[in-house]
Order: sequence, then structure tokens, then C-alpha cells
Amino acid sequence: MIDNTDIQRAADWIRHADAIVIAAGAGMSVDSGLPDFRGTGGLWTSLLPAGMMERDVGSLTQGDCFAEKPVDAWRFYGRALQVCRQCSPHAGYAMLRRWAERTRHGAFVFTSNVDGHFQAAGYDESRVVECHGTLNFMQCGEPCSDGIWASGSLMDDVDVDALTRPALPRCPQCGHLARPNFLMFDDSHWVEKRTSAQWERLRIWLRPVQRPVVIELGAGTAVPSVRMFAESVRGPLIRINLDEIEVVGEGVGLRGTALQVLSALDATLARD
Repeated sequence: MIDNTDIQRAADWIRHADAIVIAAGAGMSVDSGLPDFRGTGGLWTSLLPAGMMERDVGSLTQGDCFAEKPVDAWRFYGRALQVCRQCSPHAGYAMLRRWAERTRHGAFVFTSNVDGHFQAAGYDESRVVECHGTLNFMQCGEPCSDGIWASGSLMDDVDVDALTRPALPRCPQCGHLARPNFLMFDDSHWVEKRTSAQWERLRIWLRPVQRPVVIELGAGTAVPSVRMFAESVRGPLIRINLDEIEVVGEGVGLRGTALQVLSALDATLARD
């Protein structure tokens, strides 16, 4: 049950804000049909190549997986790319956009998600920080340069379980095996140029903002990148999660899925 008093407080902050900072973790994508990443039934587990078990997931989240086991890595992440494209952003993305359009400075998104759903939902590419990169861009696995390129239709209509090494994507500059441009654990090969530019745009955007409200959605504590960012921004924090909703300082914790709580907030904003 969502506390109506807390919903009203959160709605008042949104109504009086001059900008909305959206901080989104994996839980934001669950209502779009994407399972959360960790645990049995999670996205990482459900995308495992044939013959691999849940205990093998860890090896496919390490920075050397495309060098050590390229076929398994591409079967795993190729399927992830297909699944992310097949799912459509849920209605909560549009609600957040509509609220932001009423503010002076609009919204800026900070997300650990690699699915590209904010851009798919119509958010300005120049107003998104993907702190761990994205599946929607590729890079050289070596890398031979800091160049990246759009995934485009890569892996569309491909039987990823049948992938073999000769069919794996390659860098157009040097011919080395390619990989997605997102950050894995112990990853010394990630090309961070695109994400660094996103960070700089966020810093510039924040300068004139006087009354931001931070809406954090589905951010976990195992990899706390999104929570740490949300807590670093001045202004009230609205933390939306199924658990661990405590907020230190000015803010409120709202228990529920992203879409459930955003819908309740939207109804309150529409009434007032």
C-alpha cells in the first residue's frame, strides 16, 4: 500500500520543481517486460547460452569475457540486444516526460540501464547519461581506437544460439572482434568517451537549475551507482523501489514498482 501522505509530498515537490532529475536502475525496465538482472529468473540467467548454468553468469559479466569466451559472450549479449528491442517502454516513461515538460529546465536522465529505453521513449539523446554505457553502440574489443558505432540492426533475425566464431561482429577499422560499448566488471577495455561526454552535458545542464527534484526508480544497492548519484544532487529525493526505500535527509521513500508509483503520482498531480 502506497502512503497517500508521502505521495502528496512527492507530488508537491514535482509541482514546484524547476527541473526533474531522473535516476533509473534496472527496476525501471521491469514494467516494460524486462526481468531484473540478478537471481534465478533474472535477465542475466534467462539469457544464458545453452549448456550454461546460473553459476556461469559471473564469467559473462567480466571485462575479459569477449576475449576469453567470445562465442558464449555474443550468444548471451546478442540475445540481450534482441530482448531489449522487442520490449517497449512502459507508460511511466511518458508520465515523467510530461511532468518535466511543465518545468523550466525539463529533465535529465541518469541511468545504469543499457537497454536504450529512455531514447526509445522519446527522451532527447543529449539529456541522457548512461553511466555503464549501452547495448545500442559497439566498440572494438581490443580496442584499436576510441571509435564507437551504432548497433543498428545487429542481431536482428539472427539465431544467436547458432552463432559461431566466424559470424561474430568485428571492428570495421581493424577487423578485431567487436563488443557492446558498456562497462563490465574489471573492464579495462571499455571505451568511455561517449559516457564521459554525457556526464559533461549533465554538469552543464545542472548549473542554472535552482529547484531540482530527483526521482530515483528501481535502483539497487548491489551496484549502487544510481543511488549514489541520486543522493549527490541537491534537492528532495523521491526514492521508488520494492524494498530499501529509506532516505537520509530531505526526501521520501515510496514502495512499489516504478509504474505503480508513477501512476499514483500522476493521478495526484492531475487532481491538484
